[in-house]
Amino acid sequence: MEDKFLRVMSLIKDKLLGKEKEREKYFNFSKELYQKGIIKEDTFNELKVKYNFSKEHDDKRKDDFEIDI
Repeated sequence: MEDKFLRVMSLIKDKLLGKEKEREKYFNFSKELYQKGIIKEDTFNELKVKYNFSKEHDDKRKDDFEIDI
């Protein structure tokens, strides 16, 4: 059972580094898991850090593709 839980947490972490729409959905899901007491605060904080990191770097990736003409 613990193995399946770890696989779910790994999936959520991967999705938090993905596209914006997907990232928002999985962050909201992780927030619900925390509010219902399914995951601990330290696990939620770890997910939140990944979410914020991805959000910050998403803007930088967009800047990388801008071309001055």
